Amino acid sequence: MPRIKLPRKSTAIDMTAMTDVSFLLLTFFILTAKFRPHQPVIIDTPTSRSELILPDPLMTISVDKEGKVFYSLSSLELKSTSLNNMIEKYGDKYPVLKNLSEQQKTEFANIEMMGFDVQQLPDILTKGNDYIQSLTGEQMPGIPIDSSNNQLQDWIMAGRYANPNMRVAIKGDSKSNIKTIQEVIKTLTNETVNVNTFNLITSLEGSGEAVKPE
Repeated sequence: MPRIKLPRKSTAIDMTAMTDVSFLLLTFFILTAKFRPHQPVIIDTPTSRSELILPDPLMTISVDKEGKVFYSLSSLELKSTSLNNMIEKYGDKYPVLKNLSEQQKTEFANIEMMGFDVQQLPDILTKGNDYIQSLTGEQMPGIPIDSSNNQLQDWIMAGRYANPNMRVAIKGDSKSNIKTIQEVIKTLTNETVNVNTFNLITSLEGSGEAVKPE
């Protein structure tokens, strides 16, 4: 009597649906990812174990290893508003700002880190976005913070007029002069600015950036 052979069941799995899901997830992450903006100034921050996330909106005051001071805001809208505030509040102090064209004002939002004297601003903005994006820390002298010409104070105030609830963070290079950091803190906490709560940006031990509350 012949043996009856049972039909073999295929063990193959149709991966079409799985592939579709994978591509959907990949597309989602690409569309929602926030890319790190170009950093014209390299700041080698000290390390810490803090795991606090950088708040938003954020004003960052950076100090490089040479002691030069830079100012940046976390959005294009804040940058544009802060420039308009500088013109409105301090235009008499800095007449060059009153003469900026609409195109120059638009270009200002492309500056990732402000690191030069206000008097240089019109010339830099005239050179356009490509030049602005090519600027590095070596090409910028830093914002004046001495007592006779504390432009950093005016930029901070312009930013705070744009958003009074904006957090402030100091990002100092591990090799920068401590006296410059102290001058920045002194500017933040003086009677005019009156910012007594701020964050210190550090590198998380291992990798990444962390925020240390002060």
